[in-house]
Amino acid sequence: MEKKRKIVIISVIAIVIILAIATITVIVLNQKNNEESQTNIVNEVYNKLQQNDKYIIETTLDNNNKMYYAKDGNMAYLSTTTDGDELKLLIKDGNTYLIKDDEKTYYTYKNNETELSKISTQLEELENQEFKKGKEKIEDKTYKYNEYYGLTDFAIQDMTNGDGQEEQNAKTRFYYDNDKLVYIKTIVGDKQELLKVNISYDVDNDLFNIPSNYEEK
Repeated sequence: MEKKRKIVIISVIAIVIILAIATITVIVLNQKNNEESQTNIVNEVYNKLQQNDKYIIETTLDNNNKMYYAKDGNMAYLSTTTDGDELKLLIKDGNTYLIKDDEKTYYTYKNNETELSKISTQLEELENQEFKKGKEKIEDKTYKYNEYYGLTDFAIQDMTNGDGQEEQNAKTRFYYDNDKLVYIKTIVGDKQELLKVNISYDVDNDLFNIPSNYEEK
C-alpha cells in the first residue's frame, strides 16, 4: 500500500514538472516569436507606408533642424530645415515646385518627381540588407534597435563632410517601441545625430496647393 502511494505521489510530481516545463516552453516560444515579429522595424514601416500611400513623417533634432514630409498618392510636400534654413518643395502633376514663402514666389521644375517617394525609397533600399540588433536607453527608457552600417541617408545635417571613408564606417540605428519607429540615430566617428520620429496618417490636402498670390519665377 505504501509503495503504491509513493508511486502515485511520484507520478503526480512528474506530471506537475512536465506541465511546468511545457508552460515555460510555450511562454519562451511566444516571447521569442513576438520579438522576431518585431525584429525588422525598417520592413514593418516600409510595408505600412506602401499599404497606406498617404502619410506624414516628421523627424526632429531641434527647432533649427527638422524634416516634415507628407505624401498622398502622386503628391508630396517636403519641408527640410537645416541650421535654421528652410527648403520647401511641392511635388504634383509630375513636376516639382520650389516654394519661397519669404518672397511669395515659386520655381517650377518640369517632369521632376525625384522627391515623391523619398522616404519609402530609402527604406526599400534597406529591405534585404543585413543589420545588427541591440538595445539602448534613451531618455530613461530602453529601446530595441536595428543597426545598419555605411548609412547616413536619414541624417538631416551633413555629418561626413564629403569623406567617403567616414560614410563607409558610419552606422544608423532605427529604434522602435513595439511596432512603432520612435528614433533614428546616425553615428559617424564621434559625432551623433538623434532624430525623434513621428509617423501619422491624417494628411491635410491644403499642403499640396501653392498659394494663389505666389508668383512663378
